[in-house]
Amino acid sequence: MEQTQHSRPMLALLAVVLLVASIIGFFVSQNINKRPSTAEMTQVKMSPSLAPTLIPYETKGGFSFKLRDPQASLKSGTPFAVDLYVTSSKDTVAGYDVVFTYDMKAFERQSIQNSLQSFRIFTFNRGNHVSISATKNIEVVEPIQFNNISILSFTFLPKQAGSFIFSLKPQGNESSKLVNESAVVTYPETTDLRLEIK
Repeated sequence: MEQTQHSRPMLALLAVVLLVASIIGFFVSQNINKRPSTAEMTQVKMSPSLAPTLIPYETKGGFSFKLRDPQASLKSGTPFAVDLYVTSSKDTVAGYDVVFTYDMKAFERQSIQNSLQSFRIFTFNRGNHVSISATKNIEVVEPIQFNNISILSFTFLPKQAGSFIFSLKPQGNESSKLVNESAVVTYPETTDLRLEIK
């Protein structure tokens, strides 16, 4: 009889311990199922708080627009031509990028022409600007330097009168630049062109 009296409290204690252990086990298993997988834990979603900016590099050489006929009176409805002149600051040139912005509602761009047969150009319309990339033709083996020469010609048809700016300033991560034969990038100074259309 003594064994039975001792056995009952032990059995009750054992039952309580098993009940508590199973409840803890249940909650632990539920938390394991709710935990994100390793792939979800390492994935970080980030969004920039500011627009990306370019690192300020030393400028060498220059890009500038010039009206083909500086004496011409610019009128709405009359096409005119603008040339892009470049100086590479005694460095060779194997390629270049041009980032060009203008008021696309006020001007219809009629053409972009390559002024140098030793380069091949690729034009990209980006919505608010035009990007032009050029690479030196493989057949051309002699080094090329730009010394205030026209590399591109643009023809525009003004659609309205007013004051306008043609700019070569960077747009987002894109900027006007020169690349030499050793693939070293240089950033030339750029000059805007201000136009008065009558």
